[in-house]
Amino acid sequence: MDVRNTLAHADEMEIPIIDLGPFLAGAPGAAEATARVLREACEGLGFFFVRNHGVDQATIDMAFAACEAFHSLPLERKLAVRAVGKIVGYLPLGGQTQRTSVHGKSVAPDRSASFYVRQEFAADHPDRLANKPWVFDNRWPEDLPDFKAMSLTYFAAMAALGNRLLELHALALGMERDAMAMHEAFRPPTYNLRMLHYPPRDPAMYGQFGIGPHTDYSYCTILAQSRLPGLEILSPKGNWIEAPALDGHLLVNNGDMCRRWTNERFRSAPHRVINRTGATRYSVPFFLGPRLDVRMDCWRTCKSDENPARHETLSFGDYLAEVNRKNYDLPS
Repeated sequence: MDVRNTLAHADEMEIPIIDLGPFLAGAPGAAEATARVLREACEGLGFFFVRNHGVDQATIDMAFAACEAFHSLPLERKLAVRAVGKIVGYLPLGGQTQRTSVHGKSVAPDRSASFYVRQEFAADHPDRLANKPWVFDNRWPEDLPDFKAMSLTYFAAMAALGNRLLELHALALGMERDAMAMHEAFRPPTYNLRMLHYPPRDPAMYGQFGIGPHTDYSYCTILAQSRLPGLEILSPKGNWIEAPALDGHLLVNNGDMCRRWTNERFRSAPHRVINRTGATRYSVPFFLGPRLDVRMDCWRTCKSDENPARHETLSFGDYLAEVNRKNYDLPS
């Protein structure tokens, strides 16, 4: 079963394109075949496109409409829902600098602004009543009455797709199909939707990025890009590859917890954003991470006596707290 095409670039590196349609439809043998090409993509570049992913274009367009509507609000209205203490709500321009990156130096704060949405928990939800660390209070703008519903609709679609990708990850690593979804590390996952606004780059600010060179912190990311270029991926050979925005496709990449918990088997690829277009650019990444309090060295199939765990036991919460403290400038 052929579930893959590849997209060639000038530097001879390829970004794989994986067709999820047969897998999502339950075609015989599709899960195993799709997991094989996903494993190749994750062990190689660490980024891949997915098509026939089950998220309709109207839902993606709605997310971009919500993103643009929010960032078009007057600054004082956006600051009314500013992220304070925790990364939930509005992060203004200059609120983040990639200080922890070893893949290129940011000499100025990132030229991007964000709105962060976390999973909603009802007032009587057991995790909220127990004050679990993955329960956040979203900060919704009063000026946009449809914004919450639009955001949460997209959030739910991405969470569903992310959970299916966990099935493929488990199969790719030689585990049972539900091994990750049923593992305490993903009961529940930690989700984070980020609505990004990139103004045109200031030519006078040499060394300034929309987002500086970095790796994502979570387990994996599902990215919907605008049609304007800007995202660049660092290949294993050390070349920066511009990722095109392909109609009907989403871009997926591994994060640092994936790299650690696969014992360096799956690559967490460095990437950056430079908006050279002279126009406003938007993107909507969705981050799927493990539960904040589960400590683990790596998945059981990724270590052996001959290949012991390369990293100390660590929780996502501990890892996230350290990088957030260094990279984000939040009012307390």
